[in-house]
Amino acid sequence: SSSNILPNYTTILDLSGSEEEILMRMKSKTRYNIRLAYRKGVYVKEGTRADLPIFLKLYEETSLRNGIRFHDSQFFEALYLATENDAKFSLLIAYYNDAPTSSMFLTITDQRATYLYGASSSENRDSMSTYALQFEAIRRAKALGAIEYDMFGIGPKDDDSNPLSGLSKFKLGFGGECFSRMGCWDYPLKQEDANSFFAQELNWQKYHIG
Repeated sequence: SSSNILPNYTTILDLSGSEEEILMRMKSKTRYNIRLAYRKGVYVKEGTRADLPIFLKLYEETSLRNGIRFHDSQFFEALYLATENDAKFSLLIAYYNDAPTSSMFLTITDQRATYLYGASSSENRDSMSTYALQFEAIRRAKALGAIEYDMFGIGPKDDDSNPLSGLSKFKLGFGGECFSRMGCWDYPLKQEDANSFFAQELNWQKYHIG
């Protein structure tokens, strides 16, 4: 397929052991930034459905900053309506000087936690709130019984030209093992119609980045 719904590459953290052992599996710079965020006074709270506009504002800001298309509010509202789904999910928001600076959705299915969608402000980036946010998500996931944490999407290894390169370095700093997926495969029944659809998919490609 010319487009993938799920990322081809990801990194999955092992949540076994103590909190200190999990920290020691991270890169030293990541551990430093986590601790720096706490020293700066960053704190993380679980949001409710009423806090969704906070996430959406940060999400739109992130999308515009990185030049990617973004889902509308109805997409995220659907998460709260899917009451029959077995997956647990949480909206987490990190604050610096009492202002929301980063946010994410954490989902847990069976014993796997997943960092699903994330967003951050263009301001106060030196607060390192995204590091505290991820660490609190890891803590929460472990407390809820997860044994692994899927960072859900990185670029190809050692490819600095990939649009996900910066995000990949951030995620890889938390440790974990890299995995690759087969990606999406298409089996067209009508080749002419398929060619037209594939051309449109290429125009939509930015939708799948980030």
